[in-house]
Amino acid sequence: MENGEQKIFVWCDFSTGMENAILHGVAIAQTLKKELCLFHQLDVRLHEKAGIAEARLSGLAAKTAPLLPNYPVKYIVIDQNITNALTLLAERYECLALIAHKTSSQQLLSFLQYSAFPFMFVSAKTNIDKVYQRVVVPIGYMKKCKDLALWASYLGRHNGAMIDLFIAEESGLDQNTVKSNLLSVVRLFEKFRFPFQVIESHSPTWKLQRASLLHGLGIKNGMLIIAATFSATFLDSLLGLTERKVIDQSEELSVMCINSRLDFYTFCC
Repeated sequence: MENGEQKIFVWCDFSTGMENAILHGVAIAQTLKKELCLFHQLDVRLHEKAGIAEARLSGLAAKTAPLLPNYPVKYIVIDQNITNALTLLAERYECLALIAHKTSSQQLLSFLQYSAFPFMFVSAKTNIDKVYQRVVVPIGYMKKCKDLALWASYLGRHNGAMIDLFIAEESGLDQNTVKSNLLSVVRLFEKFRFPFQVIESHSPTWKLQRASLLHGLGIKNGMLIIAATFSATFLDSLLGLTERKVIDQSEELSVMCINSRLDFYTFCC
């Protein structure tokens, strides 16, 4: 596979939800005007043969190509462990985001900490285009929320998406940081012409992820962007604040998880 152009990758494990994930990949690639690439990692435990996997992906690519007539649909099979594969996708093949069905989240989430691009977990089977026309972004005192808003701006700029900036409620210096983060995001958004609104959550930053999910569920067809922290406490797990629990409870929302530890590769127009 040739490199040099940014691509939307789809995790293809030949599971039940894979073809649904490909349709979401088509929607995102079409919106952002990027190439689509179907990606399979060989499972050494199953003694998979690269040639067989490539043949299956080739068939899927041929089936998908008519859905994305203006951009190439490619495929790649990688015979490396997942952490090395993620580095390869980013550095050699210009991966912008990896899309997978939510059934794959248990397998993939623990590897997000090694990824310089976000993982998007999807499940909606109908009205897929509408999913990416409404985006919820939590804005707390954490610096990474600016990265969440940057990704949302891509969908705003290229899809006219309405973006809900869901704002934490803090006190003292933390509230000043929230206001500063919000001001930075609003300045970015005002450079472009897409709709957005600021919504008070009445929740502190540590509860904001859960509150954003509940807000998103009220939207029905939509997308939630969150930062993965990889350091959930027992209390986080108990209260349903982990990324895995957010995904499990997200119903038809698409959930994008961005690595809070690494700088991610940015979108090129």
